[in-house]
Amino acid sequence: MIDENTIIKKSYALYSRYGIKRVSVDDVAFMLGISKKTLYENIINKNILIEKVVNKSLEEFSRKVNESQSEDEDIFNNLCQVYATILKEIAKLNPSYVHDLKKYHGIQYKKVLEFRDNVLFQIVSGYVSRGIETGIFRNDLNIRFVFFNQISKISIILLDSAFECSKALSLRETYSLLLNDIRGITTLRGHEIFDKNYESLSQIL
Repeated sequence: MIDENTIIKKSYALYSRYGIKRVSVDDVAFMLGISKKTLYENIINKNILIEKVVNKSLEEFSRKVNESQSEDEDIFNNLCQVYATILKEIAKLNPSYVHDLKKYHGIQYKKVLEFRDNVLFQIVSGYVSRGIETGIFRNDLNIRFVFFNQISKISIILLDSAFECSKALSLRETYSLLLNDIRGITTLRGHEIFDKNYESLSQIL
């Protein structure tokens, strides 16, 4: 007997790889090795399935980001761990998945934006605020602008199919751009600490 979690997990694997529109209910049932009738006995319709997929995927995203943080006081290390996790999770997505959510499933797309603007922002802003307090980040920063500059860079490079570049940037190259962004908001003291630990920070991803 197939369970709902298995259906959600396998469905997300298909949607994130190929996009939502290209994956039919028949495709999901085939992937699971069950009939469409059995699938509908567990999930009422495709819209409900997508809602459950989005909820579960954001829950897993949040868990991984939280697990990436350590209990030590190293702000640079924790911030880089968080960004490395965000990069790896977003890199799993076919741009069509996000496009299809936005075009056909607005309520679910709004959940993704709220997750970005609230959950991820709160985590990143917490480290930047602590960095300001301890003197490693500049005290004239607009933390929300800092976050959206960095998260937009990730989204454009990894998800925007219209992004033009002679050669697609790798995950590591994108991560190196974020490291440069973090270095750019440091104080002189923070810059010294960051550069001293750059080698280890660059190896996080």
